[in-house]
This record gives sequence, structure tokens and C-alpha cells, in this order.
Amino acid sequence: MIRKEYERLLGLLSQGERVKLEEVLQEAVVFFETLRKEFPNADKETREEMVQMMTQLHSKLQEVAKTTAEASGMTEEELTAYAENPSNFTPEQWQLVQKTRRELYDSARKFSSTMSEQPSEAPKKKTVKEPVKRAKRQDWTKS
Repeated sequence: MIRKEYERLLGLLSQGERVKLEEVLQEAVVFFETLRKEFPNADKETREEMVQMMTQLHSKLQEVAKTTAEASGMTEEELTAYAENPSNFTPEQWQLVQKTRRELYDSARKFSSTMSEQPSEAPKKKTVKEPVKRAKRQDWTKS
């Protein structure tokens, strides 16, 4: 199920201008939350696949942001500045932008903390060699 949803989201992002980005972002939030909830109970191989999905989806979202900026004749920094200015949106749009940002941030933060709580393979203990104890040479000045 997760794989199908992931592929569907990537497909939506590949459509370019024909997709409503805000809807895709909302669906991405739901997808990230699903991953976060299922991650703790997944086996190692599935967890690795989930991390790969998150990474690839994040890269695709960045790619779409770059393409959107280029299409609008702005740099990515200018587009970011535009998106952070509430006067560029209706109050309803601004609320949606803020809500989506919060949800994406919270979801990423929660997922990150879930990952850090997972026990990794037992770390190999480093053997610390104790320095060799040498007998004091009391007659060192006599030579």
C-alpha cells in the first residue's frame, strides 16, 4: 500500500503544471505521517525502503519547486521570499500555506525522531588498549 501511494505521489509530481501543488503537498503530509506510524513496526528492509522513499520524494519536491521558480521567472530564493509574504495570498490561501508548512515540518520532525528511537544493529565495541606500563627507571641519570 505504501509503495502504491508513493508511486502515485511521484506520478502527480511528474505531471508538472497540470497538478495543484497544494493538493500534492497535503497528500505528501498524509503519506509522511503514514510512514512515520508504520516505521517502528517495520522490518529492517522495509524501514530502509521507507527512508529511500522519503528521500526521493523530498528530492522530487525540490525539483518541482525549482521548475516552478524557473517557469515564473524567479530564482528559488525569490520564490521562497514570495511564498513567505502573506500579502501575496488571500487570507484563506495564507492559512493553507501556513498549515501545510507546519504539517510538513511536524511530520518530518516526528519521522526523524521515530528513526532515532529505532535500535540500530548492536554497535561494535571498540577495544581500548591500555598503555603499556613500564617500570620506572630510577638510574636514568647515572648513565
